[in-house]
Amino acid sequence: MMFAYSVDNREIRRNLGEILRGAREGGRRTLTEVAREAGISPAHLSEVERGLKDISTDLLVAVTHALGLPAADVYSELGRRLDPERGAARGWTPDPRRQLRLAAASLPEESLRSLAQFSAFLANTPKPRIGFVTGDPRR
Repeated sequence: MMFAYSVDNREIRRNLGEILRGAREGGRRTLTEVAREAGISPAHLSEVERGLKDISTDLLVAVTHALGLPAADVYSELGRRLDPERGAARGWTPDPRRQLRLAAASLPEESLRSLAQFSAFLANTPKPRIGFVTGDPRR
């Protein structure tokens, strides 16, 4: 079934698989490692990565956990890929400066002022030095 302004299930599976494969390969992990950690078979994970098989939400969360990736990041990237025009209108951007400007624009003026004051406080607060002592600590 197709809906207005939507994509079909094959495209969703393909994009989701590409996102998961990219995260796995980016972390230099094997299919076997991630599958074992997520509690699924490497064959199943391979089919998901190739867009051939659906994945339940429970298994998707297990895979993202095994990858050390928040599930929300996967859904955000999937949304951006499936509808880049609307994603751009919503403010999805890889540019951190643009993200900051968009976030700041959505805050009330008083909240933005408080955030700026707190940031200035943190920037001007002396940081304790953290180090390691070598040798016998009793001397």
